[in-house]
Amino acid sequence: MMIERIRREHGYMTRLLAILRNKLQLLKDEQPINYSLVKEIVDYLATHSETVHHPKEDILYRYYMDHYGDNQSVEDLEKEHVRLAEQTHAFVDVVEMILQDAVVPQDVFIEKMESFISAQRRHMELEEQSILPLISRTFSVEDWQKVEEQWSQNEDDPVFGETIADRFTQLARRVRKSESECT
Repeated sequence: MMIERIRREHGYMTRLLAILRNKLQLLKDEQPINYSLVKEIVDYLATHSETVHHPKEDILYRYYMDHYGDNQSVEDLEKEHVRLAEQTHAFVDVVEMILQDAVVPQDVFIEKMESFISAQRRHMELEEQSILPLISRTFSVEDWQKVEEQWSQNEDDPVFGETIADRFTQLARRVRKSESECT
């Protein structure tokens, strides 16, 4: 079911944000970090969110608005997806500058990274704590069937799926390593 896939993707994103928070703490402790791994995480979040995750959520939100009326929080989410995409691309630009040996003051980078992580977490928390429960309580079986019919895209995840995309191999290794550390 679509909502289960959305929640699973939120879990993936939460794991990646935890890696970023760890990197952020290392920076605050004046320790070196792997900026190319940070770039892969942010690239993944941008690519997957814009091509799979947010479009899927937008189907739910539009359907809800069309069939169950006015809800400002739900209505605002599609605009928030656009703002998150802009912020994500701005942050990846800063990471790329660092990877190309541009001088970015550490405090500026830390501030941008904190802002990025915070915005991502706030957005997911709103969806998980308010919006998705509202939709779950409201939608009938027929509603779920109708939104599923609107989604026909391949969902093979380039990091967490069966086939790992070449550009995310370092990230996939890091995710699998952290999974094995937890078991």
